[in-house]
Amino acid sequence: MQLPNRKIIWAVTKAVLFVLLVWFLVNTLFLKNDFKEQGAAFSKQLSESNAWLLCFLLLLMPVNWLLETFKWKVLLKEEKLSFADLLKGVLAGVTFGFATPARGGEFIGRVMYAGRENGTKVFYLSAIGGIAQTTVTLVCGVFCLSFLGNSFLQGVALGVSVAFLFFYFRFDVLNRLLLAAQSCFPYKITVPNNVLPSIERQSLVLLLSFFRYGVYLVQYVLAFMFMGVSDDLLLLTTHNGMLLLVQSFSPFLPVFDAGFRGSAALYVFKDFNSNSVAVLSATLLVWFINLVLPALAGYVFIVRKKAT
Repeated sequence: MQLPNRKIIWAVTKAVLFVLLVWFLVNTLFLKNDFKEQGAAFSKQLSESNAWLLCFLLLLMPVNWLLETFKWKVLLKEEKLSFADLLKGVLAGVTFGFATPARGGEFIGRVMYAGRENGTKVFYLSAIGGIAQTTVTLVCGVFCLSFLGNSFLQGVALGVSVAFLFFYFRFDVLNRLLLAAQSCFPYKITVPNNVLPSIERQSLVLLLSFFRYGVYLVQYVLAFMFMGVSDDLLLLTTHNGMLLLVQSFSPFLPVFDAGFRGSAALYVFKDFNSNSVAVLSATLLVWFINLVLPALAGYVFIVRKKAT
């Protein structure tokens, strides 16, 4: 039997992605969400001279993904790819991540613009970048928990932070373990240790991850201020730091991820604000701006990309 050629496979992939994107949006915004009540709350806040908060929140979205692209450029330093192609790959990765658990398919979009011959390398470097971001989220979450007085969660987060830091700076250890098990896999799953980034580059990636975390945290604070949850910057910062910590462990598909984020927000803010509509609306607003809009932009790049 003759296998379908790459053009047909690519056309089917784009069609499936489109259907999934539409379904996820409809399901999240309308079927599993009280869109009418949240829309009314959003309109009320927008009419109360809070538009500047929303504008600032929107303007930080491209800053967020430009920082992620800078991280990707640092990690792929040897490939000499243009910044525009790297940005397209990052956004295409967001789109593919929409259809995979914990956005694990993001590296597929990055491979599209980094070359299929670099697939294993892209997977490794993408994982290293992801570990860097999670590590920063954990470390900052520990700091925020110290303000909230939750010593148990603080201890757990601290222990996990140390583990992530170890694997981040000693990724070669995992590489050697995979190399030992190479015969169990049909495809090459390791890269030479000299392909892994240097300590200096890893430190720069960690710094960029910290700046990106700061942008993300400010976005959450702005969203919660916009929805009228509170004007207390310290409380909003510490609680949203804890919220980002919890959200970093979401294992779900994006269609369920938005619900997980909302449930996590209600738990974190349960002793702080009783307006569940405002809390859920703020969380959904950040989800839409930071993930849905980039995913839609990424889909445009995927559609325009020809099969190779």
